[in-house]
Amino acid sequence: MPRALLPLLLLLALPPAFADALNICYHYRCSRQTSFEVTDEAQAWLATRLARADSPQSERAAVADAVQTLYFLAAQDSPIWQDRGGNSHDGPAEGRMDCVDHSSNVTTFLRYLDRQGWLKYHHAAPSEWRAPHILDLHYTGVLHDVAAKQDWAVDTWFKDFGEPPVVVPLSVWMTGYEPPAVSEPVKQASNSKEGSTP
Repeated sequence: MPRALLPLLLLLALPPAFADALNICYHYRCSRQTSFEVTDEAQAWLATRLARADSPQSERAAVADAVQTLYFLAAQDSPIWQDRGGNSHDGPAEGRMDCVDHSSNVTTFLRYLDRQGWLKYHHAAPSEWRAPHILDLHYTGVLHDVAAKQDWAVDTWFKDFGEPPVVVPLSVWMTGYEPPAVSEPVKQASNSKEGSTP
């Protein structure tokens, strides 16, 4: 766990002073809805974390921490902590999420950060979808770099709950990108298959 998140975990133990409520969804295709409170203490932590960003790159890293933190807060009052990366490892978990759930939640989080005025280099953008292999439909949240006029995918679907989101240029994500931890076993299997061909 990143050291930057340790102060937040201490804040979670404090008595709540509620500031804002955010809506999230889960159970695939946003079939279940819930909301959670962002406490004053958590809000102060998020503001401080984002204020430390002094470039678009460092702000994207701060946004990744913020998205991860907001998910931790949401999991205090919902079963989403049971979500596993992708769709095939969730089983019947009550808090399972598909990419529709993840992209909706991340977009909610990004818009919240934007509304607070904490983003200096980016704005929240509408979610995007891809289908590079026709049947491989996938959605993501999107962050827009204002100066570079470049969109970035902010994708929490690939990894188990609690892991930071994958943040990559949207143009790369659109080609079917998967992070190494997800795609490497596929590549190894593919390579060994090729190696066994006479």
